[in-house]
Amino acid sequence: MGRRIHRGVNGIITRDYPGVMARGKRRIPVVYASYLHAEAQNAHTIVTDDRAIGDLAASHLLERGFRHFGYVGYDEMFWSQRRRESFAAKLHAAGHQCHFWVQNRAPQAHQWPGERKSLAAWLARQPKPLGVMACNDDRARNVVDACQIVGLNVPEEVAVVGVDNDEFVCNLSNPALSSVALNVEEAGYGAAERLDRLMNGLHVEAGSIMVVPTAVVARRSTEAMAIEDPIVAEAVAFIRGNGNKPLQIADVLRHVTISRRALHDRFRRIMGCTVHQYIKRVRVGEIERLLVNTDYTMAEIARTLGFTSPDHIASYFRSVRGVNPFALRRQHLAP
Repeated sequence: MGRRIHRGVNGIITRDYPGVMARGKRRIPVVYASYLHAEAQNAHTIVTDDRAIGDLAASHLLERGFRHFGYVGYDEMFWSQRRRESFAAKLHAAGHQCHFWVQNRAPQAHQWPGERKSLAAWLARQPKPLGVMACNDDRARNVVDACQIVGLNVPEEVAVVGVDNDEFVCNLSNPALSSVALNVEEAGYGAAERLDRLMNGLHVEAGSIMVVPTAVVARRSTEAMAIEDPIVAEAVAFIRGNGNKPLQIADVLRHVTISRRALHDRFRRIMGCTVHQYIKRVRVGEIERLLVNTDYTMAEIARTLGFTSPDHIASYFRSVRGVNPFALRRQHLAP
């Protein structure tokens, strides 16, 4: 990589390849996209918020009622390790274990047939239905391919969620892959702005430019609901089917016709949250969908979903996601 950098280059944005890192030590301004190494001291790095990514993927599968989980990634990649740890921690907090299948690096073409058999055998041994997080979209495609050779149905037996929301990779897969979307555009602008300041001789404190997850873009690979209790399954289906309405617990009780206490106990045991909390998660998912997929104003979204005002939506969204919905829209609208 170092040989390709010609004299007269004033600044570089690149992955953290050793040759380029050596150039950085020669005082050429460089912003590194961390891939092989974690954040370097006294360097300007673009890093993904891997803990938030793992947490979001786990929440996505938990909301679909899964109770058995797996993680497929790369052992040597620090970002895969962090995503695995966060994914497992979120599941552990909800009372579940996670099984891991990791390899050192992404397989070369000649290695994949043997690795696919190993991955397929591991998937076949896991309890079903199984919710799997893959460290990225390419790895998620590997999981789907491995399921096919042992006859496992995706998503009915194995649901799969990746990371990056690479639309080409996700839609090329059969079924199409659900994936954690990242605000890469905003991070890219931040990296370019920082490099420009460095190239102009301005003092900029070394540090990280964070790439944060925005939402899980749900596709066919996680459409299944893994709920054995028929009453809870019916309640969940009703809530998800009416997420665009201002639902109350009383509406759910009229639909399933059991006592409030019985529904509360069964729902919390199976889903790991209360009915009220689940309604809020589904409603927030509807807000995300309209923010990302339409050009509706916040006032129009409020009217569509039965909120009283944009401020009402903002506080409701923040109570679940911890971020402002306006920021989410800006991230997705960044060119």
